[in-house]
This record gives sequence, structure tokens and C-alpha cells, in this order.
Amino acid sequence: FFSGKIMDKPKYPNILVTGTPGVGKTTFSQMLAEELGFTHINVGEIVRERGLHDGRNEEFDSLELNEDKLCDELEALMIEGKKIVDFHTCDFFPE
Repeated sequence: FFSGKIMDKPKYPNILVTGTPGVGKTTFSQMLAEELGFTHINVGEIVRERGLHDGRNEEFDSLELNEDKLCDELEALMIEGKKIVDFHTCDFFPE
């Protein structure tokens, strides 16, 4: 589910790579995407570049992710499949 609606099934699989900061998610995802002919999506970059946040959390020195905006954005990017998505967590992704 994205935005409260059922997402069409992608024609090809998408792969989600998660992990704590600094473990090599982006490097691994870029290499895997190149090997498989998939497109790499770095969620952190998309959040910053497209303003998919609700401002900065000064205590944690990070952006407050707006999950609804992000899911709407990712739905359009992932619908065809063949995407490798990397981020710190998978909690906001629909089941």
C-alpha cells in the first residue's frame, strides 16, 4: 500500500537494502544495480533533494522524514520494478 491504496504489482522485482549508517549500503546497491542492470535509488538523497521531510531534528541532527510524501514519490519510481532502493530502515514501506 502506498498512500492508502493498493500499488499495482511491478513487472520486475525491486530490491530493498537496509542497514545502519556507514555499513556500505550505497556502495553495495550501486554495484548490484550495475551488475543486474537495475536503477539505484538512494532514499536519503531523494528526501533531501525533493524536500520530502518536515524539517530538521536538531537533537538528532537529521531530517524528519515525511513518510507519506516519500511513499508517494517512491511509488512512481518503483512501479516498473528493477530498482534497488537503499535506506536505513524499511519501517515506512508497505507490507
